[in-house]
Amino acid sequence: MIRIAVVDNAEMAAQQIAGFLNRYQEEHGLLFQVSLFRDGAELLDGFQPTYDLIFLDVEMPNKDGMTTAREIRKVDTDVTLVFVTRMAQYAVSGYEVQAMDFLVKPVSYAVFELRMDQLIPRLRQKEERYILISGRDGMRKLPVSRLVYVEVIKHRLLYHTEDGIYETSDTMKRAEELLAGCPFARCDNCYLVNLRYVTWVEQKELLAGNDMLKISRPRRKAFLQALTDYIGGVEPEGEEA
Repeated sequence: MIRIAVVDNAEMAAQQIAGFLNRYQEEHGLLFQVSLFRDGAELLDGFQPTYDLIFLDVEMPNKDGMTTAREIRKVDTDVTLVFVTRMAQYAVSGYEVQAMDFLVKPVSYAVFELRMDQLIPRLRQKEERYILISGRDGMRKLPVSRLVYVEVIKHRLLYHTEDGIYETSDTMKRAEELLAGCPFARCDNCYLVNLRYVTWVEQKELLAGNDMLKISRPRRKAFLQALTDYIGGVEPEGEEA
């Protein structure tokens, strides 16, 4: 399922895009979940980074499309943004917020279908698993493929990613539940490691990304078995028999 938001203060324009989406999914055998918003303020009220594609009208009261896009990018750097506008020159401003495309009103279905034909393969290429964590700045969507390891310090979890460290109040048990089915394993009570990032192992330590992490004796056997299963039986460099 592809989750889509349509943000436009003109009801007829919003309904037109929604109708186009309904027609497109029926003709192409896809499944969309479409949500309509009257302006950027309504979208951002309680916004969570759960959408795959957002159509944004540029000229709206309360919060225009560009302002809304900037706010979206603070918590979701991955969602595909498409501007809908009467003024083609607004498309240039879209580069500031990594907008993928733009549609000039009035929009015909032929043009809409062409744009969707270009967008759908990109959306599918980007498909991967995400987790949602709650931090001081609200909900944040983290791509699992960029998560190196999770660390617990008292009642706080630190999600160490390639893009930075994100902190939340939670338990390691909850992190394991969020990441169930992904190649993660505990090397110690304090660490849940993405096996994809493990490049070196010895008796008491491993290298995950750029960080050396402790391997505890009680966790060692199960961790090494999980790592061996993940890499197909080839032991990582540095491991001693």
